[in-house]
Amino acid sequence: MSNITEPTGYSHEDARFHELDAKALEKMRAQLDAKRKAAASAEAKSAHWLRCPKCGAEMKEQAFENVAIDQCQSCKGVFFDSGELELLLSHSKARAGLLGRLFNR
Repeated sequence: MSNITEPTGYSHEDARFHELDAKALEKMRAQLDAKRKAAASAEAKSAHWLRCPKCGAEMKEQAFENVAIDQCQSCKGVFFDSGELELLLSHSKARAGLLGRLFNR
């Protein structure tokens, strides 16, 4: 005797196929949800990628002391990605200059 209870209207064999179909559908839904989430994330990133947080204009990477920093083409603001300021401060020229005086630790 089996412990599996058959859904109403299904034979034992039909119930097993129904269960397998339900699992396959659940897996496909999870994959679709993951694809949709990745697409939404990529779309949000592209809307803000290299855009000035102050005025929203396009920014361009500029080399400064061998570090690529982001500068707004409109308001001329300069923005640092994670670790870029520390890298600039580690250079002896930057430490002795304006950046060193402003951000001296």
